[in-house]
Amino acid sequence: MPYPKPMPLSNAERQRRYRQRLRAKAAGANVVEQVRITVERAVLALWDYHERPGPGGVQWRNIDGCQTLDQYRSELERSPANLIQACRAFLPGFEGLTPQEARTVADVIEIADALRLATPTPIHIPELV
Repeated sequence: MPYPKPMPLSNAERQRRYRQRLRAKAAGANVVEQVRITVERAVLALWDYHERPGPGGVQWRNIDGCQTLDQYRSELERSPANLIQACRAFLPGFEGLTPQEARTVADVIEIADALRLATPTPIHIPELV
């Protein structure tokens, strides 16, 4: 027996839910989930960079031995500092990253600085094209 179709939401109910999500976001709800999403995006951005040819046209996988995203993720997970070091390696100019990748990597650096109570790292993101 098929499930009944849900009733469409009224405009007032959509607005109420929207305002509720805005209040929750403003109150810091889901901040941990937002950080997890940012970190995952950074890992994928670093992997995309990894998949592009390295210096002299050699694939990074031939340099570091990581053939799959899972292997690369495992290398980053091996030590808590690996992800931050990989992100900081692109400072100051984020050479080789797209502007979107640079923003994601910069977000992880800024989160790490905040968690260490460190002075924020001055970051200049290349213009989004």
